[in-house]
This record gives sequence, structure tokens and C-alpha cells, in this order.
Amino acid sequence: MRVSLSIAVLVLLGTLSRAQLALSEAEGQQAAPPLSSDQVEFFEKKIRPIFVERCYKCHSAGADKAKGGLLLDSREGLLKGGDSGPAIVPGDPEKSILIKAIRQTDELRMPVKEKLPDDQIADFVAWIKMGAPDPRIAAAAASAAKATPGLAEFRKFWSFQPPHETLPPIVRAPWCRTPIDNFILAKLEEKKMKPAPEADPRTLLRRVTVDLTGLPPAPEEIDAFVADASPDAYEKAVDRLLASPRYGERWGRHWLDIARYADTKEWVVDEERRLPYPYTYRDWVIKAFNDDLPYDRFLKLQIAADRLQTGEDKSDLAALGFLTVGRSFLNRQADIIDDRIDVISRGLLGLTVTCARCHDHKYDPIPTKDYYSLYGIFASSAAPKEMPLLAAPRMSPEYAAYLKELGAREAEVSKFKETRRVEISATFRSAALLGSYLLAAQESKGKPDDEAKSLGLNAAILKRWIAWLKTNPPELAAWRAFATQPVEELWTALIGAPAPVAQAFAEAPGSLREAAERYGRLLLEEPFKSLVTSPEFPSSIPIADIDAFLTADDRGKVKQLRRKIEELHHHAGAPARAMALEESATPHNPRVFIRGNPGTPGDEVPRQFLAILSPDERRPYKGGGRLELADAIASAENPLTARVFVNRVWAQHFGAGLVRTPSNFGVRGDAPTHPELLDWLARAFVADGWSIKRLHRLILLSSAYRQSTSDNPDCRKTDPLNLLLWRQNRRRLDLEAMRDSILAVSGTLDPAMGGRSVEITTAPFSTRRTVYGYIDRLNLANLYKTFDFAVPDMHSPGRFVTTIPQQALFMMNSPFVMEQAGRLVEQSEVRRETNPEARVRAIYRRVFGRDATAKELALGTAYVASATTPAPASRAPIWQYGYGTGAADFHPLPNFAPQGWMGGAKQLPDPTTGWCLITATGGHAGNDVAHGVIRRWTAPQAGTIAISGTLGHHAKDGDGVHGRIVSSRRGELAAWQVARLDAETKISGLPVEAGETIDFVVDCRGDANSDGFTWAPSIRMGEEEWSAQADFGGPPPQAPPAMTAWEKYVQVLLESNEFNFVD
Repeated sequence: MRVSLSIAVLVLLGTLSRAQLALSEAEGQQAAPPLSSDQVEFFEKKIRPIFVERCYKCHSAGADKAKGGLLLDSREGLLKGGDSGPAIVPGDPEKSILIKAIRQTDELRMPVKEKLPDDQIADFVAWIKMGAPDPRIAAAAASAAKATPGLAEFRKFWSFQPPHETLPPIVRAPWCRTPIDNFILAKLEEKKMKPAPEADPRTLLRRVTVDLTGLPPAPEEIDAFVADASPDAYEKAVDRLLASPRYGERWGRHWLDIARYADTKEWVVDEERRLPYPYTYRDWVIKAFNDDLPYDRFLKLQIAADRLQTGEDKSDLAALGFLTVGRSFLNRQADIIDDRIDVISRGLLGLTVTCARCHDHKYDPIPTKDYYSLYGIFASSAAPKEMPLLAAPRMSPEYAAYLKELGAREAEVSKFKETRRVEISATFRSAALLGSYLLAAQESKGKPDDEAKSLGLNAAILKRWIAWLKTNPPELAAWRAFATQPVEELWTALIGAPAPVAQAFAEAPGSLREAAERYGRLLLEEPFKSLVTSPEFPSSIPIADIDAFLTADDRGKVKQLRRKIEELHHHAGAPARAMALEESATPHNPRVFIRGNPGTPGDEVPRQFLAILSPDERRPYKGGGRLELADAIASAENPLTARVFVNRVWAQHFGAGLVRTPSNFGVRGDAPTHPELLDWLARAFVADGWSIKRLHRLILLSSAYRQSTSDNPDCRKTDPLNLLLWRQNRRRLDLEAMRDSILAVSGTLDPAMGGRSVEITTAPFSTRRTVYGYIDRLNLANLYKTFDFAVPDMHSPGRFVTTIPQQALFMMNSPFVMEQAGRLVEQSEVRRETNPEARVRAIYRRVFGRDATAKELALGTAYVASATTPAPASRAPIWQYGYGTGAADFHPLPNFAPQGWMGGAKQLPDPTTGWCLITATGGHAGNDVAHGVIRRWTAPQAGTIAISGTLGHHAKDGDGVHGRIVSSRRGELAAWQVARLDAETKISGLPVEAGETIDFVVDCRGDANSDGFTWAPSIRMGEEEWSAQADFGGPPPQAPPAMTAWEKYVQVLLESNEFNFVD
């Protein structure tokens, strides 16, 4: 079996090598260094689409003439540059002309028509920082393409073949408890290696408990396990842990990494930044793992729950959050769909399908047409107008309060619209307009839109007049006669007419237009006056149609009022809803976007699955296609789905997968270290009903998993990366397990499950599990970033493991850790021990689940006896936020809200401070010059500083903003005025004294319209730097009370490797 698989791989790789050789030769002297799959993916997802959509028209080989001599369609073109020199300096964005051009801070500005959004500029900066990885070639693409293998060749590649039915190797050794061990031991024996001894019971129980629940075992559980001499003691422990509700919280969080879960959309404009009900998806995932929902069903519900729903139970609709909790991309639909294709393809199939957005995939058998076939599937679905309830709400005080507030806010919208309806309707009731509409309706030839445009009238009002005239209203009997009878017979129309009509037409009108003008005046007099203001009159706009008549300012006001309603999604009494999708009545017929540009659609393609994973005769999907896509992915016939998932599970239990590129099973991904084992596990998983818990059990009961982490120099020399698993891997606790373990040993862990996300990084510190923490995409809390949390901007294949000073600093200085150390000391079994040795023993039992050694007892008691309690130090905050004109005129902004620092009200504008707002990246100026917003920096010591930053105003309206830098010692240092542009704000060599303030002031220049701005300056003094964006946050936490000696001792133990690593 191993031989046949190897031959297939070598055949395919030989073909691929010829293709890659042709590409390399095409690049000539400008050949780039080898790229990782992550680098290629970043370029293909973040950089190439922008080049194609915004740059290639003027700067590519396909342009009529490359402007400025600059070509951006190859790495060679970027490095060579144009008339101004090289476009990029790999590794240094600040020296790269391309970055200066897209920032538009001087005369060189690209793109010309419209500046790139800030998030896209940040992507280019990050790309150049990483060395500008670029897989494109300058020439010879056609000849290289000839060497690209076809589907038949690609299907020989290991991951595109069905998992092979392999029998475990025959290895006669008592070490083999499960078939997994046969595969592992066979590989080890080939290399004359031996597995490590089994871990001791305490270590093994801690390992499996952390793996399955993310928590340490309680001391009592360890005692019971160690004392249990039965042969199935470990098996019983595994079953107990799999049955724990804590299991779903642990493994649900692993899945949320794959699903790029967050509680916010990231950067948005004039809309609610928080997602409405993301927690319902998170809670559904946790429950699915606890219920051991079969993995195939688990996937189908996350892709097409709305198509699978039957009956009254709507709870599974929450599963669609898998698709909808991603970024909003400023509502760019093409990017939203691209993100959904990415989470489906990399997350579930281990394929980088989105690399085919602009061109056929460079390495894998994914043509651009296949990408747009999937695009059409997701373009055929949209969010429903109202998110569906997951269950009928139960009456409670919170729900009653929610309904009351909802009614009040909806009434505000209705009141505003009704007021504007009355006001706007009145504008169509002048005598001149009444006559004009009457005449136009009478003379209409059945094309009211064109007729209204030519006459300067409103088409909707004209249509209402036409419809009203067809009803032959009695009030217009005389008018109908005027319109249809000869002029000499008009006197007959006045017989029986009301006196005002007879008087107005005593003299015959010279034309129908004149008659209409007279009638226009008559309609404003009795007896017609009440008719004109009645709801039936055509100039009275129905409330249902008012939206079409609102001005831009009106729509802005309605948007503000509706945003207040949207905020109620986060009300404590708001019933849970699903962030669902529903298929459109008419499916979207996708077209290939040429070079990924939605503005240049090409050939139409059918909605269908990937060719490489389909039979030769693919059948296009008849409907939208999400259910069919779900069936194709969650199929036992799909060669990737089971393999990818069992590899992810294996990676969590061993620290690395059998395939070490868990989201890339394509040609550029790593080959499996144990291909036969991977196939055997995949087949066993499917045969076992796709049960995730049984898969865990299969792996955890193996001797391979139970190995110790002890070293073996001979094995290490042969296999330094432990690819063959001659021992278990030592692993550091991830963020969630670390924080939750601290809460568990301190006795404060809140076991409550589900519900809205809570803030866990600021005081007062929540004791909920970390999986329930609030995740802000735009301003991810430093705690998450410090401990390698999965970046929620996109699907995460796996977490990085870094070792940085900030991690140790957190454990030493965090008020949270200090607080929990104090809580542990207050636990009854610790507090009641008055003897120092006895107290050390009690603390060791809680923290490590074991007894302290004699040496540890001596060290602990000596430490406590020698520890002192220093007085807490106080220091003014470096950054402060206020309003005024600067220097002496500084008033602190009183409220820190999710939007940023603002006035005391919950919403803008505030009655006192108006539109004053300061955010991490900028803010909004106040209503007048006296209410400029001020970001204040206070010098912590004397020295010389350099200030850098960019002041930007990007709104289409308004007169821009006025920015100033003001010193408390020197006065105004510099000033800039910007309107729809950026300005560099640099000052260097500025001496400051300790306590001197530097104010960054932005005011409205007198006109408060559209005064949002960006300005996040940085200040450097020697080697120290303060970043307005990175340092931004709420009020500084109050200094904790001085720690006692025992609390400091506990904190030291919580910082230890034994606590923070799993053996």
C-alpha cells in the first residue's frame, strides 16, 4: 500500500515540477524566494484582487500604455518600478513608493478616482512587511500552463483519492492497545526506535482532562484515579470527561477558530458594529459537540440548516452563523462571498479555493470557473429581512422591558416618517403643481416615468394622479368635460357645477393648460379644500411610500433611529435569534469576473461543486445550491472531508497533525507523516457514524497518546521533530485553558453556560469561561493577542505558539491574576491552615493537584517569611481623552463606550459635547471650534521626542477638519487643515519636560457636517514608543491593593511551567 501511494505522489510531483520549472525560468533574474502556502494565500486573498480591480487598467501588460512606465502585474514590475523608481522595498513599507501612493499623503496618489479603504491599505503594509511575497510571473505563463497536469493526473494525488482501505500492520507487541498503535509502532521499528514509557497516572489524567475540557482535574479526581486499580480506570475517566458539559465548551472553541468567530463586524461606517446574535451560533456549536451530533449532520446544518428544517424546532437555524459571523467588508458583497467560500473550502476541505478568484489556481486543480460556480451558490442566498426566532420568547421582566423599549423606538421612526409625510405631501399641493399634475395626467400617453422627467414632475405622484383620474372623481366632472368637449360647448360643463367653478370659468379658457391652472387654484378653495388634504388625494403620499420621497438628511435621520432599534438586539431581554440565510426565489447565475473584477463579468458558469471532487459528468444545481453543496461536502465519498477533520482532532491531542498544514491538503501542503493511519482513521470515523466522541475515544485510548514526554537522545537524533511520535509532545496551555485553569484552582470559575458574550479583560473581571468572552475584531484585546489567540478576521488553520516578554509580564502584573491569587488564598481549605507548611501543602494541592516535596515546602515557607508588602505606586496615565481647544482648555470626556470616548449620553450627539468622539484610529470633531476633540499625551520623563502620524479626512461632504499639536509649555507647535485628503503630521527633535502635555486637537473648522477623521499619532523617545492606536482603551484600572505574602506566593506558582504546560 505504501509503495503504490508513493508512486502516485512521485508521478504527480514530477509533472508539477516541470510546470514549476517553466514558471521559474520565466521569472529569470527576478525569481522570488520560495513562498510558504500562508504567504501565497495572503497575496491571493488580500493583494492580487486589489491590483486587478483597481490598478491593472493603467499598470499592466494588458493596458494600452502603462502609465508612468509602471507595471503592477508581476513581481518583476513592482521591483523595477516606473518613472519614480521601484514601487516596493520588500520588508520596508515606509520606503515603498506604492504605500505612499495609496495613502495619498502627497502629490503621488493611486488609485486616481477613489482612495482605497483603510483596511486594504493596512493589508498592503502588512504584505510588504512580510517581504512582499508574490507568486506571479512576468512572462511565459502560457508555456508553463502547458505543463500543468489535468484532472486525471491530479486525481492520482494522495488527497484527491478516496481513503484507502488499509489494515493495521501486524506488530506483535503488548504495547499496541488499538490499531493506531500498530501504525505508529511499525513506523518506529522501521527506524529502530522505541516509544516512550507511559505517563504516570497524575500526568496522564491532567493531560486528558485539559485536552477534553480545557480545565485541570480537581485534586479529588486525581486521588480517585490514582487509587483506582481497575484495568479500565483510564477508560472510565475518558468516558466521564466526554460526558461533561465542559467538553463542548472546550471543543466548541476549537471549532470557532475554524469558523472565524467574533462578536463584531470590524470596521463599519454609520452602522452598528456589533453583530446582532453571534452568541447563538457559539452556543449551538457547544451544544452540538456535547450532544455528539454526527459530523456530517454538523456540517450540513452549518451550510444549509434553512433547507433542512422540518417541524417547529428552529434551534438548528443558529448553525448558519458558520457562514454569517464573518467580516462585513464594508458591505462589499464580492468580498463577503469570498470569505464564505474560504471558510467552507479551507475549513472543511483543506483546499485554498479562493486562490482561484482572479485566475486558475497556480498549484491545485481549481479553475476560476469552479470558484465562480461556488460564488453563484452563495450569491443566491441573503439574510432574511427579520432574523428568525429560535424559540417562542417567554415572558419575563427583561422581555417586557425589551418590548416596551422596542415599541418606543419603533414609534420614533413612525412619528418621524409621518411628520415628514405630512410636510412633503404639502409641497405637492401648490396651485401651480396641482394644475401641472392634472394636465400631465390627462395628457399621459402611458409613459409616466419619461413624461414626469421631461416636465420636471415626480413620477410616483404623477402615477397616483393618473390612477385617480381613471376613477372619475365627481369633484372633477367639470374638468372632464373641459378635457373632452369642444371649446364652444364648454358652457354645458358649467350646468350644475359648484358656484366657484362656474365663476372661475365664466370666461372660457384659451387652452386646456389654462383650464388646468384655474382648476389648480380652485382645488385649494372650498368646497374642494378638504379633498386635497384627504388620504385618497393623489398628492397625499401614503406612509408605505414615503421612503422614496425622503431627502438624504431624512434618510440619515431614519438610519440613526433604526440603529437605535438594532441596538436592542443586545438588550438583556431580546429573544435569541439566528443569524440565518435564506435562498432567493430566483437563483443567481454567476459569471466569471475577469481578473477578479466584479465590473468586468465574463462567461456565465453553472452553480455546481468542484470538478476535482465530482464525477466526470457534473450536474449543475437547479436551485440556489447550498443544500446540494452541503451534501457534496458531508459525503462519505468525498476524499477530503473526513481526512481533514480527523487530522484536526489528532492535532489537538498530539500538538501537531498527521498533515502539518491542516487547512491545505493540496499540492503545496505537507504530505501526511502516516498516510495509512490517516486513511484508516478517516474510514473508521465515517464507519462509526461520524461520531466525534468515538473518534476521541479511539485516539485517547491508544498507547501512542498515553506516552510520556520523556526525552530519548537516540530518538531525538533520528527524529528531532517527533514526526514519528516516539513520545508525546509537551504543550503550553492556550489562552482559554490558562485563564480557565486559573479560575478553576482559585475556586471562582462560573459554570454558567451560554448567553451573550461578556467582557473578560477589564475590571470587574468576569469569572465566566473564556469561550464566552467578547471578541472585538477591530480592537482585539491585548490579552488575546498576547497569548496567540486565533485572529478572527478569517479562518484560522491553527494557532501560532510564541514566547514573548508580554506573556510573562501579564502573569506578573495582571490585576486579574493578582485577584485570583487572592481568591485562592481565601479558599476554606487554605485559609483554615494556620501552620505555614500545612498552608503550602493546601496550596500545592489546589494549584498542581499533588503534594509538595520537602524542598518545595522549605522554599515556600521561606519565601512567605521573607516577602514584604510594598506600597502601591501611582502614576498619571500616559494618554487622556477630552475636548476643548488644548493646553489649559482641556475637559475630560466622561464616558468610554464601545464606540470610544464620548460625552455622558449613550448616543451621539451628546447634549453637552455634541459629536465629540475619540476612537483608537481617530474620531469626530465637536459641533464648534470650542469643542475640538483632544487626545492628550503626558511625558513620563524629560527627554527628546519625535512625533509621527497621518491626519486624514475622507468624507465626501463637509469642509474638512483642522488639526493642531499643542504643548502645555510651548503652545501651538503645528497645524494642518485637511478636506478629503491626508496630511503627514511629523515633528522631530522636540524637547519635553516630565509632566508636559502634548495635545492632538481636531476641530470642525466651523462646519460640523461630516467631520469624522483619522489620526492615531505615535511618539518616540529613545527606544520607547507610545502608539495612540495600540495604547487606546478605557479608563485605567484602579491600582489593586497591595498583595499579601501568601497571595504573591500563589501568583508565583501560577506563573510556573508546571501550571502552564501539559506534559
